[in-house]
Amino acid sequence: MKLLLSTRPMPRTMKCFAAQVISSAALALIFARLAAGQGGGTAPVVEVPSAMANPYEMVPSWPHLGEIKPGAAIGIVPDGKGGVWLHHRSEPPIIHFDPVGNILKSFGNGMFVQAHGFCRDSDGNFWAGDSGPFTDIPGTEGRGFQMFKFSPEGKVLQTLGKAGVGKAGPDTFVGPTACVFAPNGDMLVADGHWPRPTKGQQDGDRIIRFSKAGEFIADYGHMGHGPGEFMGPHALAFDSKGRLFVADRSNNRVQIFDKDMKFVDEWRHFGRPSGIAILKDDTLIVADSESSQHIGGSPEAPEGGGNAIHNPGWKNGIRIGSAKDGSLKYFIPGTRPEGMSADELGNIYGGLTGGCSASPSGGCLQKFVLAKGPKTKR
Repeated sequence: MKLLLSTRPMPRTMKCFAAQVISSAALALIFARLAAGQGGGTAPVVEVPSAMANPYEMVPSWPHLGEIKPGAAIGIVPDGKGGVWLHHRSEPPIIHFDPVGNILKSFGNGMFVQAHGFCRDSDGNFWAGDSGPFTDIPGTEGRGFQMFKFSPEGKVLQTLGKAGVGKAGPDTFVGPTACVFAPNGDMLVADGHWPRPTKGQQDGDRIIRFSKAGEFIADYGHMGHGPGEFMGPHALAFDSKGRLFVADRSNNRVQIFDKDMKFVDEWRHFGRPSGIAILKDDTLIVADSESSQHIGGSPEAPEGGGNAIHNPGWKNGIRIGSAKDGSLKYFIPGTRPEGMSADELGNIYGGLTGGCSASPSGGCLQKFVLAKGPKTKR
């Protein structure tokens, strides 16, 4: 077996942290696999212990859904008071919870095939995405692949995309997964979920910019592995400098772009990113739900197609560090959230898309607070 080493220079920040991230245990794992002739998605997964601190604890039995069936909690927008707005894969799909987890409001029944992407503009209105079906599911024709704008009262104000059309275009989506508002008020949308139905476009992965009014301005990148290319972009967040952080999930990296969407860097030491949140002080919080898991994806993925094991050897959980320099500080294990958000009160919110019945939260939405130190509202 040949060991192929890339001749591409290591990104600046990665040079600083390679020694921290690739531990002796991880190196031993890599070379043991090579010696045994193992490779690709068939290699056994061996857990590499984490020495990072975890000062957080999960709030049990939060929130309170009552008679509502828990659904995959993919979109989370904090309300700034210790509560959240949730976009999940159940009915009703959009729910507002107060700090103690009680339901304040809900709406959107019957509108979504697959909830994906959730953000709020400066006027208090919400954009909620529908990525369409992940596979060829009968009965979903003519639905999905859209973004809906709601008032806080649940009135539909605007719709982007064409129902049932999974295609990259100025007025259509391959499969929207996330949205975020830039400092100037433009909305950026991550487009291109993996897996996707066979009838949908099998490339076209990109980032799209819309005006605050929902008018198409530009799109950036295409499907690939290089700088500024994407494979399954899954989450978006801006730092204090106006740089855009993209969870380029199927490429196992976070990509960073300046205000003009010029490539700045890529970070792989936050795992396989499903969700990203950045606080005002540039605390960077990244959810990893798919590392070392059998996940369906593109045949162009680094580990191959089918149900390959992606990003093998990495632990699932929440990594917390700095958007300023890429340093890592904390790691919350024992959870696999795709949905991710945080507020300035110190709360971290994770949204599960599986294993919800076993969660101490009592469902798919999880709230983490500091176990020691300043108390936060629950």
